[in-house]
Amino acid sequence: MTGEVIARRVRVLVADDDDNVRSALEQLIDGSPGFEVIGCAAETNEAIALAATHYPDVAVLDISMPGGGGLRAAAEICQLSPDTKIVALSARSDSGSKSAMGAAGAVRYVVKGDDVDLLDVICEVMSSSDTGS
Repeated sequence: MTGEVIARRVRVLVADDDDNVRSALEQLIDGSPGFEVIGCAAETNEAIALAATHYPDVAVLDISMPGGGGLRAAAEICQLSPDTKIVALSARSDSGSKSAMGAAGAVRYVVKGDDVDLLDVICEVMSSSDTGS
């Protein structure tokens, strides 16, 4: 799906408390045509502030960050920037975490280490919002 043309650049916020993960995600997203990282956050309050300032198309949120984690960030970002699509990113694969993030506003849940192309996930999230589904 990443080969499909996106009409405009998808603006992405990356939030993860692990420096290596955050850096790898930023390089992956910024290095791909049609995508732009508008900000990187290491903790919840920073992620919320960046979303309130830049109104990203997609926020990729680690569910375990200092300051309340992805649950708090997702809920507040959905209020501050209702058009932002939330993609949860976690080392946890349990149904409770998935349900909680869904209730907080996440439209997708990605488990770190799974064989999933995050760029495909972002494209799918954007495509589903463009068609109203």
